[in-house]
Amino acid sequence: MKRISRTERSKRSRSERARLAAIGLAVAGVLGIAGTAAAVLLAGDSQPETPEVRAEQPVVAAEVATASAETTAAPESVEVPDVVGRPLAEAEVVLEAAGLVVRVTEDPSTEADAVGAARGVIAQEPAALQFVPAGTAIMLVIPAEAGASGAPATGALAGKVVCIDPGHQARGDSRQEPVGPGASETKARVTGGTTGVTTRVPEYEVVLQISMNLKERLEAAGITVVMTRDTNDVNISNAERAQMANDAGADLFVRVHADGSTDPGRAGIATFYPGAGQWTGSITDPSQRAAGLVQDALVASTGAADLGITARTDLSGFNWATVPSVLVECGFMTNPVEDRLLSSPHYQDKLAEGMATGIIAYLGE
Repeated sequence: MKRISRTERSKRSRSERARLAAIGLAVAGVLGIAGTAAAVLLAGDSQPETPEVRAEQPVVAAEVATASAETTAAPESVEVPDVVGRPLAEAEVVLEAAGLVVRVTEDPSTEADAVGAARGVIAQEPAALQFVPAGTAIMLVIPAEAGASGAPATGALAGKVVCIDPGHQARGDSRQEPVGPGASETKARVTGGTTGVTTRVPEYEVVLQISMNLKERLEAAGITVVMTRDTNDVNISNAERAQMANDAGADLFVRVHADGSTDPGRAGIATFYPGAGQWTGSITDPSQRAAGLVQDALVASTGAADLGITARTDLSGFNWATVPSVLVECGFMTNPVEDRLLSSPHYQDKLAEGMATGIIAYLGE
């Protein structure tokens, strides 16, 4: 009989155990037992130890949970919109709506004109159409502020009076009043105004915020400011507001409004002034000069579309006034972009800055 060496017997023993283990696994069909059988073969022990299987399962589960958490936490990719050429305020709204953060820097080698040129975006980084994680900061480059505009110094404005009328109020008053002194034609005393198509913020609230911002700027320049209202809970008719400006001896009566249209794409800023009507002939010329200066400064400050200045003879707030008057339509609350801009503190600053610049230029003539 051929003798079998100890080494050969050991190999055959291991092979047999492996064969038996494989058969057992096929019958059982349990993955956990397979792991245990493999461990037994390596250890040379034929008895499976269940605790070892249980000890490994949480580790695998933890690894899967970690991988899942990492996948979930991965930031969402956002395509960077192209905002080069857009007014800064509009570019900010577009980028923020896309889930991106806005950073702004000025290019001192490029200066915006004092009047008539928007401070639009001249470059952006990262560039448009790239995909970046949500929350990424987009650097916008704009022209430097224009040089000195020639506005008079504070001392030159001492004694000047401006009456600011934030249009509308929280509750309209449909009772009628004459459209002008002694007129047989009547109109509602005052209305509640329009409402933002996107923000749902009412016009009377937005224009009060802008007006209070304007007040601070004019007072900082040494101008005396009279407000027709500083709260929304009032009931003051358009004729009564004009009379408040008359009684104050205002050098300029500034009415602040926002516009609305059936066309949601309509956008821009317009300024009205009293036409040469039955009651307003004496204030038409100075009002027109003021309207032109305010409109130009507003467009330069905000970059909004320039809808120009228009004479009106049908507005009670003009017809009852005996002092130069203008009415600024700051933008369209029926336009989704301008609606959001009008409620933006940054854009309200630009509106107030533009109005203040135009008013100061008029008062310094």
